[in-house]
Amino acid sequence: MRSKLYFVPFVVVLAGAAVGCSTTRPAKPVPQRPAPQTPAPEPSQPAPRPAPAPKAPAPAPLEAESGVEAPYLIKVGLASDLESVTFPCCEEGIAVVAGEQQVGIAGPLRIEPAAASASQGFYRIQAAALRDERQAQNLARRLQDETGQPGEAYFDAGIDLYRVRVGRYAAREDAEKDMRRLSTLGVTGGFIVSDGAGVTAPALRLIQGGTSNTYPGRWLSVSPAVSESVRVQGKRYRGRILVYLNDRGALNVINELPVEQYLRGVVPSEMGPIQYNQVEALKAQAVAARTYTLRTLGEFSREGYDICATPRCQVYKGMEVEHSLSDRAIAETAGQVLMYQGELIDALYSSTCGGHTEDVQVIFPFKQEPYLKAVPCMEEGMARLAGDLTPGIPFPAGLTQRLLPPAAGVGAAQTLSARLEHLAILAGLPAPRQRLTSLDRREVQRFVAYAFDLALDARLFLGPQDVKYLLNDPPKDWTEEDLRRAAYLIKSGLMDGPLDQPLRDEEIEPMLLALSELLQAVRREEVSYLASAAGKLTVRSGKEDQVYPLPEHLATFRRRGNTVASSDLALLPGDRLTLFWQGDRLISAVQDVDLDGVAFDRSSPYSSWSRFRTDSQLAKQVNNRFPGVGFRDLEILSRGSSGRVGKIRIQG
Repeated sequence: MRSKLYFVPFVVVLAGAAVGCSTTRPAKPVPQRPAPQTPAPEPSQPAPRPAPAPKAPAPAPLEAESGVEAPYLIKVGLASDLESVTFPCCEEGIAVVAGEQQVGIAGPLRIEPAAASASQGFYRIQAAALRDERQAQNLARRLQDETGQPGEAYFDAGIDLYRVRVGRYAAREDAEKDMRRLSTLGVTGGFIVSDGAGVTAPALRLIQGGTSNTYPGRWLSVSPAVSESVRVQGKRYRGRILVYLNDRGALNVINELPVEQYLRGVVPSEMGPIQYNQVEALKAQAVAARTYTLRTLGEFSREGYDICATPRCQVYKGMEVEHSLSDRAIAETAGQVLMYQGELIDALYSSTCGGHTEDVQVIFPFKQEPYLKAVPCMEEGMARLAGDLTPGIPFPAGLTQRLLPPAAGVGAAQTLSARLEHLAILAGLPAPRQRLTSLDRREVQRFVAYAFDLALDARLFLGPQDVKYLLNDPPKDWTEEDLRRAAYLIKSGLMDGPLDQPLRDEEIEPMLLALSELLQAVRREEVSYLASAAGKLTVRSGKEDQVYPLPEHLATFRRRGNTVASSDLALLPGDRLTLFWQGDRLISAVQDVDLDGVAFDRSSPYSSWSRFRTDSQLAKQVNNRFPGVGFRDLEILSRGSSGRVGKIRIQG
């Protein structure tokens, strides 16, 4: 899902049922846009005025998408302001058109702006790079008003930020003087960049080997000639790649392709189909992404494209992330969008809701959509799974005493000896002929090594230096064999207590469980809970979903913090379970209670978090975001429906 970090404190999550919108195919098909006739972006300043850009190259014929009357083309900005773009050759055949001329390809192709055909360059001051468009535009206007120099804010798809630039200077020295003047207005960290003064005679230079040719125009088209994709910047993309000479005299890289194919690179990027492998959830994501795409078409038209490829818009990674399950979700919802009163909705969504969404106007003051209202985002349908142990029995005693029942009325050493003999039989080993006569640690270690044939393991898997490292100040009367055996049992997690003291009662049950697993009499499986019904338990084990029959007798435990004790389980999808098996029989389940509660996004690292800042750190951050304000204090003015801060006053 789309993870905007600046959404975390104030979050809007789109949920069709909650906001009263339905996922339906519109009564009329989405209007089909003709082959793009891309106009020249409007210049940011009146002079010099660039010549009108010619039409974008006409697209090659494309087959209609399944369920859609005709392919609806979209342009996705992949990168901005590049000095050059290179296409490899010749792993996949490509067809190149510059302007209206077909270009023969005999090797790797490098495209550059044709400097000789551009007007005199100039220098500018980059004052900031901000995430919020409105703040960037406001800063550009303020700097323009205060300096008398032209200010501009534009989105850079390569860095996912809005660059704020000021001035048009013929000489670098003039720019340096004004940069010192900007520092008095609170603009720090600015730097001087070379920019185009508007392209008056646009042209592109194509270089192959030692050959260089210049073609007039702003556009170059690279289409697949053999395969279904074009490779650029190390990634493969469907459709075709357009190279656009922008008004700053640099190159933008754009992927043009049908919307339904574009979504194949969006849905798995926003909602991973391996982690979220339920097709109905992926269908909801596909509908939201399709709606967002069509609603925001043309947002970056002055840069030659419709939508960016970063979290600022929707994450798009091309063919490398495509997955059969998300492809299925897209195909089964082809053409479906979310509408409200006959219009495409503003389908905002994010990766994290933090337990409760927020009213849209709290986050975006200029948005008032009635369907983007604050709602709780909590899991429903908690399932109960009853165990048959008395509540409160600590783990692992409740499991090991069922697996290896202790005898009544005998001493501790005799009881442990009998249980170890029982374990040997469960593991398919011969019952030990000797008997354990005390809980002296050295005697217990010797007995365990003898009964389960661990002496050879201790010699094979431990070196002399391991023994010295693992044992600190061992008893003086222990033999080298005793010490090696003790070190091996510590390394294996079987016995880890003070060597000069008898085995303690609280060590016995963990030792028996560890031995049971070492001998494979018991098998542990880490899973995620999905559902339980009709005597079946559905879990995700690794990347696969498994359905297991629930036995009549099951030892169930809940782990809450450092406490693990027997209890009935209260389960939500996604809860972590540790299952214990004896052969093919499920004998126990341990639930990790999620202390973040029942929020949808409790597994997200942004579901609940804290950051601490000193006054000096806050002052620096405020000055970077609002140059010249100066920070002294802040005051909370309002809170939204979720209880989160909606508005603050910065005093400075």
